[in-house]
Amino acid sequence: MPPTLSSAPDASERRPEQPRHRRGLDALHRVPRPVRSVWLWPVLATLVVGLYHVTVPVMWHDELATLSVVRRPAGDIVDMIRHVDAVHGTYYLFLHFWISVFGESPLAMRLPSVLAMAGAAGCTALAGRRMFDARAGLVAGLVFAMLPTVARYGQEARSYGFVVFAAAAALVLLLRALERPTALRWLAYAAALCCSGYLHLVSLVYLAPHAVGVALAWWRDRRNWRLPAGFVGAVLAAVAAAYPLVHLSGKQAARQIGWIGRPVFGDLWNIWPQILGGTSVTVAVLTVAVLAVGSKRPGSVLLGWCLVLIPVGALWVASTHGSVSYFMPKYMFFVLPGVSVLAGAGLALVRLRATLAGLAVIGLLALPDQRVLHGTLSHAKYVYPVPVTWFDPLDYRAAARLVAAGYHPGDAAAFGQNQWQLWWGVDIGVRYYLPEDVVLRDVFAGQSGQQRDDLWPTMTPDPKAALGTTPPPRIWLVAKDGGQDPFGTLPPAYAKALQERYKLDHVKTVSGMSVSLLVRR
Repeated sequence: MPPTLSSAPDASERRPEQPRHRRGLDALHRVPRPVRSVWLWPVLATLVVGLYHVTVPVMWHDELATLSVVRRPAGDIVDMIRHVDAVHGTYYLFLHFWISVFGESPLAMRLPSVLAMAGAAGCTALAGRRMFDARAGLVAGLVFAMLPTVARYGQEARSYGFVVFAAAAALVLLLRALERPTALRWLAYAAALCCSGYLHLVSLVYLAPHAVGVALAWWRDRRNWRLPAGFVGAVLAAVAAAYPLVHLSGKQAARQIGWIGRPVFGDLWNIWPQILGGTSVTVAVLTVAVLAVGSKRPGSVLLGWCLVLIPVGALWVASTHGSVSYFMPKYMFFVLPGVSVLAGAGLALVRLRATLAGLAVIGLLALPDQRVLHGTLSHAKYVYPVPVTWFDPLDYRAAARLVAAGYHPGDAAAFGQNQWQLWWGVDIGVRYYLPEDVVLRDVFAGQSGQQRDDLWPTMTPDPKAALGTTPPPRIWLVAKDGGQDPFGTLPPAYAKALQERYKLDHVKTVSGMSVSLLVRR
């Protein structure tokens, strides 16, 4: 008999009558197999919430960073990740080839993340079935689909949806290897670990709870050394394969995430609404997850809570005592499958009507957060439901509409930013939303990010020379903030160069930005 995480009722035991809350499930056996697959409905539900209003949220500066990279030739992307952002390099290369086929519209940019989250929902359901039963797996997948975070980051052109998918797939493959520890199954598990590492190294902290799962299975059959040996071999193989990324990312960490503040003790529980995407839905999901302790599979319950709590605790310790902080909610989304499996197991213990009612309550509680996170400027709410107060969301799309409405052929542009503000991506964001027939030369453009093997460009070192002897008749000064004094958004030398030759015709503001028309004197 293959090792399991906990004992289960003997299938040979026959009861004269099924419990009433299980009778409805027997009818499912008369439904065609594809329709009653535990993974199908969670996948479809996640696709629905992921595709709903997928183009409505304005691209924000993290997605614009993705756009600035994936437009480059593959060789230039490799050159860049040797200097910066190696942790996202695999995703950049994938999306580079993706947009070469499907284009770079918001739908095309975000669709891979939608599909990845849908895959994660299916894997969550399969993990729940293996750890508990089919009903728990189905409910777990549906809970996962309802989480506001799943929709929010399923609609973002970044790697986080892929990270969740890789983590959920690794859990399923681990459970399969524990059932029958063959070399092929351990190899598949190692491949999932390697994918997780190359998508986001921080996610590999889930190896700690996986080790607990291996220990639980081995404890039931301590003569089976293939379990710990296979796990250790798979981990070593994955770490060895990911070593080049480990080496690069270690050198780049201070630059990339040095701005993240160190957590305090209270953040150990304050971060959960940010991970799940709302306060009310977090309380509901964690409450039903606690009910899972009543399951007859204590080993699976223990593994589930380890999948949820150990990674967050480990990152808190590493962030409070290490040189940089990793305590960011979007770095911990790989715990979502574990949370969902526990919630599914808890809801599966009650009568079928109560299970359906519990799912309905979770869906209703998640609905207000879903509405917020599908909004126009929702992608700037990166720690929702905690408000972001240190900047106003930048509405690049609205700014582009103002420019397009007043555009004349021959107009140029200047983007109000200094050398340390280029990461806001004002230039690339506005250009992304401009119609194709609106062509604006950036009068202060220096080296491009591609030329520098970096994320962002530079500004010209000589602003007066950049304007030339015959400057353009009109310049659109588009800036982050700057409604009161648009010239103040530029470094003094650049502002002076414009003021000497141009006067302000008018200025309009949108969220986080100003759009000013300058006319030559």
